[in-house]
Amino acid sequence: MELIILGSSAAIPVRERNLPSTALKYKNELILFDCGEDLQRKFVEAGLKFNKPLKILISHFHGDHIIGLPGLLFRFGLNHRTAPITIFGPRNLYLYLYLHRKILGLKTDYPLEIIEIDNERNKLLFYENIDSEFPNKEFDLSGNVIYENNKYTLNYAKVHHSVLTFAYSFVEKPRHGKFNPERATELGIPQSNLWKKLQEGETIEFGGKLIDPFKEGIVGPKRPGRKITYSGDTIPCDSLIELGKNSDILIHEATFSKELADVAEEKMHSTSVDAANDAIKMGAKQLILTHISSRYQEDAVKLLEDAKEIFSNTLLAIDLMRISLD
Repeated sequence: MELIILGSSAAIPVRERNLPSTALKYKNELILFDCGEDLQRKFVEAGLKFNKPLKILISHFHGDHIIGLPGLLFRFGLNHRTAPITIFGPRNLYLYLYLHRKILGLKTDYPLEIIEIDNERNKLLFYENIDSEFPNKEFDLSGNVIYENNKYTLNYAKVHHSVLTFAYSFVEKPRHGKFNPERATELGIPQSNLWKKLQEGETIEFGGKLIDPFKEGIVGPKRPGRKITYSGDTIPCDSLIELGKNSDILIHEATFSKELADVAEEKMHSTSVDAANDAIKMGAKQLILTHISSRYQEDAVKLLEDAKEIFSNTLLAIDLMRISLD
């Protein structure tokens, strides 16, 4: 499990920083938070595969957060992609891509599902590919969960920005305990696909009897899942704190320094000090500052220093930075 910063600038790309996007590599799939301009080039630079199952979470419709999405989808088509993509975002996400289909000829010959979050009606609207003008399905939201499988959930919250904006959390379900190969060997179980089944907590039949990996001490007690929260663009708000409670990593916009707190409030953005205070309030373990204004090209470290005075375990996002959660 690994986080990769693909873009960390706000509004204007600069030499060192592309526009906002963060990738989460999880098992055999990829989860993207926002799609800043020229994202397909960052995919190449980060060594990311163009044919892995992919989920994309769009926070809002300001250009610096979504302009890279059509180009990435075009690129997938040129690469003859076959793996599925699911894109989540506010209402009109489908319309945005549908217009690219009609005007620019965007083709998506791979499995694609677009899911709009209708926060006002508490609904999820499902569109299959980009050829239909109306939703194929519509479901009631279950709390703030927009996706769930047997390994994790994706949650959202409406935050406070100048346009409708969502923050997101990836919440891993409790994991199996550590595998004890010595114990498996002691029981005479050969290193094979049986080990994989045991690692996944599955009871196997071996030597004429059933072997429960937990009862036999082959797999340790369950471990808590990991949680990553992405703020989107926002001023400090209770909904973000509630969404991000007990996050292992909080990726928080820090557009301005504390000296420009009045500008941050006016434009409905956060300072690095705001981000640090949010990290404390939600009990996060680590904070990553991103969405850095281009005015701080030379002295972005000042934002980091201010935040660390409040929350010491803070990193300043740098494009192509990788953070392991293993």
